[in-house]
Amino acid sequence: MNSADTRVQHVPEDIKREAYRRLALSGPEVLDPQSIAESLGLSREDVLAQFPNSAALLTALVMRAYEAMGASAEKGAAEARKKGLGSLAEWESACQGMRVWAQANPAQFTLIWGPPRPGYSAPPESVVVGARAAVVLVDILRQATKAGRVAAAQPGEPGTSAGMRRNVQNLSRGMLAGLPDDVIARLLVAWTQLLGMIGFAVYGHVNGFAEDPDAFFDHAATAMGRFVGLR
Repeated sequence: MNSADTRVQHVPEDIKREAYRRLALSGPEVLDPQSIAESLGLSREDVLAQFPNSAALLTALVMRAYEAMGASAEKGAAEARKKGLGSLAEWESACQGMRVWAQANPAQFTLIWGPPRPGYSAPPESVVVGARAAVVLVDILRQATKAGRVAAAQPGEPGTSAGMRRNVQNLSRGMLAGLPDDVIARLLVAWTQLLGMIGFAVYGHVNGFAEDPDAFFDHAATAMGRFVGLR
């Protein structure tokens, strides 16, 4: 393979890296093919050949970010599993993997878990990729449930409203099939709490009240793991 072929092979990744840099600085409105081409020493046609419009480029960035966050969660869970540390440790390690990735890639985290982008709607195929990190936590819970290692509802735990039961029943027919309804309800709470905690870490909000932000996150991840029933 000659140097020209190698250069062409790297063009899509070069474009994505430049696009992420621009998102971090100014937002998606700067994803102009001509401007990106000039920054990379490419022609406008080179960029359009890979991504025919800004929506296509934005979708590629969204998919890559979801994949990367999911891979970090999988790696964290796998490391704890290899050590035989148990389901709660797998949950904690998966959460830590997501947090570490997000702090190292704030533009990517913001793209997928920040405010919706005006005028942009992610395509249906992004849904499966977008669930990759959540599936890691679901699988941990599913395996623990099968092994009888998930705690039952505790006395005094709030009941679920009719609307919440509809939420749970809808999910129990999909990716959360096989989990008890009360575990699904807890998982929904824990998932939103987790994303909020990661957001606090990424944007530095936790620094105002925590001398050791990482220790705070680890404590909270453990608390959420116990909340969903892991022991």
